[in-house]
Amino acid sequence: MKKSLLIIPLLLAGCAKVSDYQASCEQRYPKLSDMANCLDASVKNDSRMASAPTPKLYVLAAKMLGQGVDEGKISDAQARLELQNLYVRLQNQEQEQQIAQSQALQQALLNYQAVNTMQAIEQKARQPVITQPYPTHVDTYTNCNSGFGNTVTCNSSSNIR
Repeated sequence: MKKSLLIIPLLLAGCAKVSDYQASCEQRYPKLSDMANCLDASVKNDSRMASAPTPKLYVLAAKMLGQGVDEGKISDAQARLELQNLYVRLQNQEQEQQIAQSQALQQALLNYQAVNTMQAIEQKARQPVITQPYPTHVDTYTNCNSGFGNTVTCNSSSNIR
């Protein structure tokens, strides 16, 4: 059983489809070893699964458990329970792997956005600063004339150079 835990990551890809084949075979064959042989034939007839290691290993586990039942080493119920537990563990691992992949993708997108933002800031910082021309010298002339009483009239003019 410890060795089967080492191969669990390899069993992830095809489980959803294998379960369909298994359900069909279980309806036709009540004996576990017969169901495993049916499952083996179904997987071999599926061109996508025939060369995939995941379904093959799951089928081998089913066949080994079926053989154990036939030889009286394990009860049918116990063998089916172990096979179902293996399937559930595989599904859980597959979900965890999908979540991890999703999180890695999200992190990659965030990193990409951060790099783009930093590049935009850097590019903006490299642009020359455009300043409005300002006067270098302003000459202002003011003429004031006193009028009658306390009246003063002033005129100013500026010359920008």
